[in-house]
Amino acid sequence: MVLGSRFGERSLTHARRRVALVSALLLVGCNVFDPSLIDDADLGETFDATVPTDMRSAEGLRKVPPRPTVADGESVQPVVFALRDVNLNQDGERWREIGLDLDGLDTQLPDVQVECVPPDDSAEPQLDGEEGIDNVFGAELFPVVSLAITDLQMRARENHLNGLGTILLRARDWNGTANDPRLTVELTQAAAGTSADPGTVEFEGFDLVNVSDGLAPPPPNWDGADQFFARDDTYFGGEPLIRDDNAYIADGTVVMRLPDRVDILFFVGADAGITVRLTDAYAFAQLDGDLMNLTTATVAGRWRVIDLIESGDNIGVCVGSAERTIVENQLDKIADVRSTPGTGGPGVACDAVSLGVTFTGVRANFADLGPSRPLPNPCADP
Repeated sequence: MVLGSRFGERSLTHARRRVALVSALLLVGCNVFDPSLIDDADLGETFDATVPTDMRSAEGLRKVPPRPTVADGESVQPVVFALRDVNLNQDGERWREIGLDLDGLDTQLPDVQVECVPPDDSAEPQLDGEEGIDNVFGAELFPVVSLAITDLQMRARENHLNGLGTILLRARDWNGTANDPRLTVELTQAAAGTSADPGTVEFEGFDLVNVSDGLAPPPPNWDGADQFFARDDTYFGGEPLIRDDNAYIADGTVVMRLPDRVDILFFVGADAGITVRLTDAYAFAQLDGDLMNLTTATVAGRWRVIDLIESGDNIGVCVGSAERTIVENQLDKIADVRSTPGTGGPGVACDAVSLGVTFTGVRANFADLGPSRPLPNPCADP
């Protein structure tokens, strides 16, 4: 489908769109910041936009690199990376370099080719970032929501730094080189993390405490020696729910495919959070020159609108409220992809928003499983 006749007022339309959603979300008025989670955290704006050349397809679109054809080798011991420095705030056009081309199209002026159209007939389709990157989350959704939930990125980073919900990547059967045609990569999230010896701590409810005095143990140091306890609800029958046993590494880029619609949780302070469920999703990460840490780890995929709206309860945008209705109406304007690839076509309505977010990754250790703290639900409170 080719569109483009209404893009002359695009910037004004986006401004009005954001004002409407901000007005709705600001009515929520929930205070979700827990100062006790701050521990002199380093919250620097880390961002590395370097893209390996093999992530550009023959058509010039941003894709994961192809699987290497080298022979596999002997496996090293399992390796764990803990992710930090999440980049939700992608202002200054940074969103244009974060994520993947999801729909096989580079949606640009003057001839705007799309796999689907916004459900709201009055809205124009979203333009892509560099090399067809689809990332409406960074371009349109986060800038609006962050005005209602101030310091959203900082709060998410603080929790990750202190071990709450920290995303953990565990590589098995890796040959220890920058090219491995097949390995297993697991993705879990931390119930808690600490720099203390795991034998000296235990859980008291959802909180990790010292066995000796019942006080909180020291937080992670992020020096490669930290111990993380994975949420027990990210496992079933002893196996992680998010696991790709056909992952690979190509010229230092680790690539894993994520199962559709598994929960990835972001705790935002003490009183709010977000559940992200993606389809057609990848996690890919660039190893540093020493193959020790991850300079950039990216999660990219399609976030179905109905799943996104359902997570509104966890930030206080409750079912039946005027805020919820306005949020739903605004999502009808910015939806840019289909949740299931290949189901679009001329006149077919989009039912998902595209997403790309980045992290950095530091070596860590897997201690054990721990209890799974639920996300807060302000809408369920009396």
